[in-house]
Amino acid sequence: MSVLYIKKLSLLFAVFFQIALFVVGGGLAMLPVIEQKFVKKYKLLSQNDLLDMISLTQIVPGLIAVNSAVYVGSKIAGFLGAVVAAIAVILPSIVIILVLALFFRDLSSSNPIIVGAFSAVRACITGVFFVTFMRLQKRVLISPLIIFIVFVLFVLLVIGLNPVVVLSGALPIGYLYYYMVQKNRLPDLLKGSK
Repeated sequence: MSVLYIKKLSLLFAVFFQIALFVVGGGLAMLPVIEQKFVKKYKLLSQNDLLDMISLTQIVPGLIAVNSAVYVGSKIAGFLGAVVAAIAVILPSIVIILVLALFFRDLSSSNPIIVGAFSAVRACITGVFFVTFMRLQKRVLISPLIIFIVFVLFVLLVIGLNPVVVLSGALPIGYLYYYMVQKNRLPDLLKGSK
């Protein structure tokens, strides 16, 4: 193994361990940190890689955090990178759960400190999701047709249609759109920028 490869593996472990230890709110709350570290700071991923990761982690079964770690790890350092990143993102949770299990009897859901902490975390996570959306929408909403599709799918979710049905409908629409853009069968107005 080269020194550069070992550095990539240690970077993957360190970043995903920190993410899992300090980022509260699940896999989607990790997105700004992954973007900051791997896209902006170290330039090991592109914005398109990040968008692909978001799409894949939403449709592949499993935890979003682990799926994200596996995707980023494999992009940066292949199979071993995926394994290292997955272990790094799982390890803090195991340790925290074991420590909490020691004090589980003393924890109460009516404790005002615990209730207040979870309320603050929910508000913070909402802000993180909004900021992530604002950053990524410039790369996703690239044509009037895509904006229309997003609007229709959003309305379907708001009126209560099952997300599985919405995603199942979005997959062929996205494929058809991509196929039509690649074959130059859409008017320029509907293609958007790449």
